[in-house]
Amino acid sequence: MKSSAAKHMSLLVLALALSLSCLGSSALAANETDPSSAALPPASGTMSEEEELAELSSVFMPIVKEGSDVVMGRKAKVGQACTAEYPPSSFPATEDGLVEMVENYTRCFSDKLGFPIATGYRGPLAEEEAIFTTHKPASNWTGISEGQLVPSGSVMKSFLGVAAFNVLNSTEGAVTWDTPMYPFVNRVLSRDFNTSLDELFDDKRIKDVTIQQLLSMESGLKDYSEDMAPEFIGYGPGNTQEASFTPIEYIDNMIQTWGNKLSCDPGTCYYYSSNGFAFAGMMLVDILGLDSWKDLDILELAFQSNPGLKSEFNNTVALTPNKLCSEYGQLPDGSNRVVNQWSENGTNLYDYDCLDGWAFGNLMIDAPDTASWFWHLYGLRDILGTEDVDLMLTPTNTSSTYGLASEVNAIQGQGKLNNRYSWAGHMGTDWGSSNSGAGLFMPNAKDNGKERAFALSLTQNDLSIHGEGDFAQTTSLTRASTVYLANAIIQLLEKNFEDS
Repeated sequence: MKSSAAKHMSLLVLALALSLSCLGSSALAANETDPSSAALPPASGTMSEEEELAELSSVFMPIVKEGSDVVMGRKAKVGQACTAEYPPSSFPATEDGLVEMVENYTRCFSDKLGFPIATGYRGPLAEEEAIFTTHKPASNWTGISEGQLVPSGSVMKSFLGVAAFNVLNSTEGAVTWDTPMYPFVNRVLSRDFNTSLDELFDDKRIKDVTIQQLLSMESGLKDYSEDMAPEFIGYGPGNTQEASFTPIEYIDNMIQTWGNKLSCDPGTCYYYSSNGFAFAGMMLVDILGLDSWKDLDILELAFQSNPGLKSEFNNTVALTPNKLCSEYGQLPDGSNRVVNQWSENGTNLYDYDCLDGWAFGNLMIDAPDTASWFWHLYGLRDILGTEDVDLMLTPTNTSSTYGLASEVNAIQGQGKLNNRYSWAGHMGTDWGSSNSGAGLFMPNAKDNGKERAFALSLTQNDLSIHGEGDFAQTTSLTRASTVYLANAIIQLLEKNFEDS
């Protein structure tokens, strides 16, 4: 077994390797520094593990930080340019000024990134109704229309988390967050997919995984492989009506990719796993006594504790199995109800099955509804009670950036957010579209009266021209740009408070 210092050394070396891969040769030339030539501290048999770690950190951590700063700087270029073009101080601290700011920043981001962006804002100066603005570059883009649905992938995870709260609360303590998933999931696997957890996994620890660990990414499960994409595209138009990816196909792919054992004891490690949410969905199916996994209405369950609120979310849709994107129809202005979706090789997937991910990614939503969802959930807290929301927003012991079905402070890694604020939400990506900044920006200081929370969402649709390799990069650039818009909004809201 390695000593703790050796373990930390491994982590430092890994961080260094990641840093170097991000820096690239141009960054090394610009800095005239070769991190590989850094002098290691001399070996000493008299040093304690803590002293060894301190020595190692003194050598490697400045290099890692330098690499991180370079990457952050690259992602910040668009946000910095738009902030310079439209200084926050140039907008009046009013509702009209806020709308003008959001419009100008959205147009600037879209033009500089080269693809359509739609923005939703909900919060101070727009508490009754979300602000919506959209822009497309001067090209043959169709853009993102008001009311148009944007497949948003993992934003669905926040809805499933809320649904789980409501279902568990309905059991009056018979099922809790510490209840193992095993008997519930097994019954659904046996009935709907003719298998069981024991057949899928050669690991007794699978019996100990709880629903909280599933929704907190602490189950020890890994994720499916993105190699499934070509498999999906291979179905082709005409075959997709019977060829939706079912939950078990994602799980089978995970096992084929990573093996049939957990990566750790449940509750002792963090690993982003959408399949954990698939198992959580099966658990809810069994608790509710539903006839099939297809009968789980996550959106209905998410609004169960405040059903009157659901009527506000007219552009929030959980996809139906075996229904093509084109079958969702058109908007009054003639645009498609669902934004076009594209594969990494440019294949138009609009006539393909729109189902994607079931309990972990099966959501189409527009930017205003996204902002409103997180405004109500984390801000007004009128969807769940305060204690439940606090549980969602509390980072786990194994990750500083994930709570319960919620990303926590994750966007700070995309850009330098005002240090008086933090962020929580759940961003997501899909076939060529994404939902960036989907969450609530919150003041760190409580009850100071001056700094106020607000929700923001930037949806984009870009894969058709950028390809798979650039899609991850452009999504990252949009997320970083979102931070710059958030910082600008913070300045405007602060001035509004002072003026009032």
